[in-house]
Amino acid sequence: MDELSLRDLELMARGKIAWETPLALMAATCADDILARVDPAIDHILQEFSRTPKERHDRSEDGLSIDLITSLKHFGFEATHDTTTGGHCDIVIDGRFDFLWLGEAKIHSGYDWLLKGFNQLDSRYATAIKDQDHGGIVIYHRGARADRVMDEWEKHLAESRPDVTIETREPGDLVMNTRHVHERTGREYKVRHVIVSLYWNPKN
Repeated sequence: MDELSLRDLELMARGKIAWETPLALMAATCADDILARVDPAIDHILQEFSRTPKERHDRSEDGLSIDLITSLKHFGFEATHDTTTGGHCDIVIDGRFDFLWLGEAKIHSGYDWLLKGFNQLDSRYATAIKDQDHGGIVIYHRGARADRVMDEWEKHLAESRPDVTIETREPGDLVMNTRHVHERTGREYKVRHVIVSLYWNPKN
């Protein structure tokens, strides 16, 4: 059998994110190449979470985050939980080229709780320097209507942090992107907020 090139492997992996991602990370030539793979991987993992709400509905916040990080490791990311980066950050993805992506995860129990997570990420963990100026908020939602939670979170964040610009989103979208000038460096810091529904309430 002829030896396979990286291009051959990429073509074979096309359409399978769990195969594409490790290859792309190995072939990365800059931090932006790594960054481009973070959101799709997290979305894919959270889609898997949403398929198993019965098994995950009662998982703790740390337990859910550890599940997420374990999956990120299987995708080829250097991911850790509760690592000290200005404090004990829930989700840390390190990488070559001084890449660093930080995420804070919260089980939704109120909008001030989500705001606490955002402020922790912003003021305690984020370095906001080059190649370390993106992060995320992951919201685990056990109740109904995750869309309404994200709509209300958008309103609460806008009222509580007028310095934050919220990119246009349609009502009902389960993802929200924000950006603001980081107090520490003066650079723009971008945060992607995503909610996963773990609602489990079978009728029979």
